[in-house]
Amino acid sequence: MTKEQEKLVAGCIGYVVTLARQYQSDILSTDDMVSEGCIGLMKAAEKYDASKGKPFVTYAAPFIRRSIEDAINKLTVEVETRSTDESIPVGSRNNYTLLNVLEDHDAPKADAIVEQETLSHDLLKGFVVLDGREQQVIRYYYGIDSVRMTMAEIATMMRLKRERVRQIRDKALRKLKKARKVEE
Repeated sequence: MTKEQEKLVAGCIGYVVTLARQYQSDILSTDDMVSEGCIGLMKAAEKYDASKGKPFVTYAAPFIRRSIEDAINKLTVEVETRSTDESIPVGSRNNYTLLNVLEDHDAPKADAIVEQETLSHDLLKGFVVLDGREQQVIRYYYGIDSVRMTMAEIATMMRLKRERVRQIRDKALRKLKKARKVEE
């Protein structure tokens, strides 16, 4: 890959992540879809011709999507093939997925759940120093009594810019850290 192609790829990694998040799959994690999308991005960079006047991102989008979709379809076929090899009765309503076959390494372990609950409890005690918006950002960002969200998702929900959410989060963390030092 040339340096020019590397620059094209590096400049579009965020776009790959955005596209990968648009796909919902029980078979592939978002990280795996991003990896597959990057493969498509690299193929696009190799075939891209800037002299045709088309922006690289526009040119690369179908390559990225195709790569992600092919990976999902390939795993779906493998799961279906494996499930028929396991002699599942014809007409059974078995929803056999890759999750039935492989251990989910991303799933929280029992001690991780307890650790998260302890952390959540400690954070909630410190919440008295935070205003309502800071509390809300911290709750969503760390998944305290809610689903964990990205800064972009929080920004959309709170009708703020992502950068403003980051600023609120950082300020809240500084307040919590200061309160903890005072407590100690």
